[in-house]
Amino acid sequence: MKVAIMYAPMPQSLEQSARALGRALEENGHRVEYLPMGKNDRPRSMKTYDFFYLGSVAEGVFGSKIPAAVAEYLKQLRGVEGTKSAAFLMKSALGLGNAKGLRRLMGVLESAGAMVMDFQLIGGQADC
Repeated sequence: MKVAIMYAPMPQSLEQSARALGRALEENGHRVEYLPMGKNDRPRSMKTYDFFYLGSVAEGVFGSKIPAAVAEYLKQLRGVEGTKSAAFLMKSALGLGNAKGLRRLMGVLESAGAMVMDFQLIGGQADC
């Protein structure tokens, strides 16, 4: 299966977690392509992937907001509609709004037309 892992390149811990997830997928025979947000010159078509992961950090005092850049990035992609996906959110320091932040991240995926198959709150590489 061909899998894309999209993530915000900052903080570095999110990128490390995305890479750990990718290694685990590769060990199970999947082909993985990493797509750090903001580093692409042109919008991509998601139709070339069987599955994609979207990773983000939570913002705000309670960690329940998703960066606007995440939704903007998804709007630029083509072929998201009907694609199977999963969301992973880096836990915020206080952790009070982590569940709400994860629901919002899943909502961003669903509003773009993706089918959310799984979701996870992560604290670091060990959670992947």
